[in-house]
Amino acid sequence: MKADIIIRGGKVFCGKGLPEDRDFVAIKDNKIIAVGKGDEAQALTGPDTRIMETGSESLIMPGLHDNHVHLMQAGMLDKYADLYHAGSPEEAADIMKAFAATIPDEEWIIGIGWCRLGWENTEHPKKDILDRVIPDRPVFLLDYELHGAWVNSKALEICGIGADTPDPPFGEIARDEKGEPTGYLYETALCLVGKFAFDFSDEIAEDLITRYMNKAVKWGITSVSDMTPYFTLNLAYEDTYYRMDREGKLKLRVNAARNLFEDIDDVLAIKKKAESSGTGMYRVPYMKQFIDGVIANHTALLAEPYFDTPGFCGGSLLDLNELDRAVEIAHKNDISVRLHACGDGAVNTALNTYGNAIGKYGKTKARHQIEHIEVILPHDIARFAELGVIASIQPEHIISVLPSFADNCYPQLLGPERDKYTWVFRSLLDAGAVLAAGSDVPVVEGDPFFGMYCGLTRIYPDGTPAGGWNPQEIIDIRELIHAYTWGAAYGEMREDELGTLEEGKLADIVVVDRDLLEADPQSVRETQVLCTMVNGKVVYEK
Repeated sequence: MKADIIIRGGKVFCGKGLPEDRDFVAIKDNKIIAVGKGDEAQALTGPDTRIMETGSESLIMPGLHDNHVHLMQAGMLDKYADLYHAGSPEEAADIMKAFAATIPDEEWIIGIGWCRLGWENTEHPKKDILDRVIPDRPVFLLDYELHGAWVNSKALEICGIGADTPDPPFGEIARDEKGEPTGYLYETALCLVGKFAFDFSDEIAEDLITRYMNKAVKWGITSVSDMTPYFTLNLAYEDTYYRMDREGKLKLRVNAARNLFEDIDDVLAIKKKAESSGTGMYRVPYMKQFIDGVIANHTALLAEPYFDTPGFCGGSLLDLNELDRAVEIAHKNDISVRLHACGDGAVNTALNTYGNAIGKYGKTKARHQIEHIEVILPHDIARFAELGVIASIQPEHIISVLPSFADNCYPQLLGPERDKYTWVFRSLLDAGAVLAAGSDVPVVEGDPFFGMYCGLTRIYPDGTPAGGWNPQEIIDIRELIHAYTWGAAYGEMREDELGTLEEGKLADIVVVDRDLLEADPQSVRETQVLCTMVNGKVVYEK
């Protein structure tokens, strides 16, 4: 058998403890047919074989899997206004005014990424600031954590939100002393506007998907786990994905979640339909929901009160009895569940819920995950391995969008004792848990090499704190790559096909410009991708 492509020249990192003395990978059709060294490549080389010389400093490794993305919102960030660097609400409004002029034919003016924590005035922004610059078109601005939205009066008017509008379950419409909406929407309340703003056509949905994919393949990302349920909104756009898959337009593998509270028969039918294409490019392997919000907004569920708010532990975004029932149904039907849990109380709840389902039905094919795990109770660390629950981690969240550790609100909100148990990667790994790494893009940029840097250092852009935030939780580069490759593939139940470079596996491969295994952390964050291959096809080449 002769190879279609042979990639050689640099070091080959196969992953998962496999030999590190190989120097080429051979591909035929969509599979790896050999990972070898030296003259072994000659027997696989034919007249039509493409030889890709990567350079002696390069590293050839498994394709990276972003285990937690909000793909449609990430595409929105590329298409609409980027507010991550707005230094004040007024600056954000000015950015939106300028952006609005570039899309005169679109009704909704959308922006993503504003962060009040870095502003001099850290109060939630109000509609009046936006009304002064855009009075006649609806404006919908998601904050950097995607858990709050800032809107103008026109948006409230179009969506019928006024003083008499009740707060939705597990959400809140911020109001002034007269009871009128101020323009800020907490948690599920943002869906009151989002259901109008995000009602995209098939054409726009494809554009948003393509925008993210074009960026992701430049980062060596070959697969993603798309967290499509967004509170009460459905951002799956499955019909667009089915069409794009049929037309060969998917540049990377998309594994989409469904809403945990959907009818299980509907989900099983959608899962079967996605798998019927036979391409393996679009799949629906799990269901997802939010247990809590985020610590920065005091909406995460903590086991003990917030350090700065005595007597208040936050709350859940779900009816926990309904959660137990829904997880039981999914578990019984071999459907994996992914639960957003930032606070230690939410993580404990998720573990209890999974443990309840396992206790009732035993171990099934389902591989459940907990998303984020920003803080954890010490006694819950070992339960991940005991229950077989995957820790879905996002190293970029350690630093997020803040320039300095001084801007980090977690120590003040959690207190010194609980702060020690934030993002406990090392503790989870040492306790036997499987780590699956991702980004949560567009909450963060989504560059996996910056994510690796964050996991390696836990240091903010200004160099603080010295030695890193909770440096005892640092993990090494091989462990990080493993989490971005095999760990994520395991979460998808595809570790037999993906996640390592081995003969017979699917040819999802990335080549980078440096030996990450020997690089210093600062160099890791500067990594450039030379080539990304998905299913045996080169989808990006520098």
